[in-house]
Amino acid sequence: MRLNMGPRVVQLVPDLVGGGAETVVRALCAGLHDQGIEATAVSIYPSRLDPRAGVEIGVPVVEIGRRDRRDLRYFPRLVRALRALAPDVVHAHLHTGQYAGRIAALLAGAPAIVFTVHGEEPKSALRHILDHALDARTARFVVFTEAQREELSRERQIGTERIEVIPNGVRASESAMSRDQVRDALGIPRGAFALYSAGRFRYEKNHTLAISALAHLGGEVHLVFAGDGPLEPALHREARERNLESRVHFLGFRTDAATLGSAFDLFVLPSRRERMPVAVAEAMLAGLPVVSTPWPGVGDIVHDGVTGFVAANFEAEAFAAAIETARRAVHGSPRVTQDARAFAEAHFGVDAMVRRHAELYRSLVRAAAA
Repeated sequence: MRLNMGPRVVQLVPDLVGGGAETVVRALCAGLHDQGIEATAVSIYPSRLDPRAGVEIGVPVVEIGRRDRRDLRYFPRLVRALRALAPDVVHAHLHTGQYAGRIAALLAGAPAIVFTVHGEEPKSALRHILDHALDARTARFVVFTEAQREELSRERQIGTERIEVIPNGVRASESAMSRDQVRDALGIPRGAFALYSAGRFRYEKNHTLAISALAHLGGEVHLVFAGDGPLEPALHREARERNLESRVHFLGFRTDAATLGSAFDLFVLPSRRERMPVAVAEAMLAGLPVVSTPWPGVGDIVHDGVTGFVAANFEAEAFAAAIETARRAVHGSPRVTQDARAFAEAHFGVDAMVRRHAELYRSLVRAAAA
């Protein structure tokens, strides 16, 4: 018998190491205990947590052990694991959570399902049918901005009362090394004006635009990528073909990507679309002004000329022009940096994110008991 225990919640993810969504889930898990929530993380694939991160996450981690996308034998194991955990709420994340996770939660008899819309999955007739069926059985959806809430409600015919707006939360991170020490360690010239971008190399992230924009900027401007992904060879090729190899630096996947920001001058986000990029909040907290493309909802996060700069369109010339505007502003006044940090501290704190999720879980448990 469970006495004086709070809601039992499963955070269901593909794995626990990687991009912004995984960072948020780790922070959420680590903070829920203090809110009276009994949390467990269920990782479909191997979690990839190193021993230190495994301790920091602060909750039990159940690994289902799926080997690859062709391995379908994981699914019965997932259903059995959820039944054994008997959660009050299954909170599903990312593509695995959207379909297999929600189906498994239903088969396991979970009283309530929450799904966070971290990104946009490819559209197809089958996905439309699945979403229509599963959305009706999903108690709440979590999005990051009002613009995303309106879009989700319109496109999938979900009442706005079932969509919670909870911005991703991050903590400020600082490097133990100085700016020059970081640059020396990474092979970045100390005197260069350095643009920084952290994230997976995927189509929607549009890293090619940043390289194309660099070709319109002076030779003292360098571009630094932290991340990996399927499009990395193409980006290397793009830099080589534009004769920019000496000015484009690939750091690979970095577990310390958030701490590196203070060693650079601007954070660039050339994405075709976003939801709520964690790397942007991390950059703001590190005092790194942001230059972004005008993806839908960007204005909820980057206020042009106030907390950052937004290009006029998605062309390389426009992105380069926004970078030049930001460069002049950074050299002329620290105001943008200060405003960006203040905005991030007020809107993207981890404690507020954890508290609002805990309130959501408790409200769902109360509704189920009524």
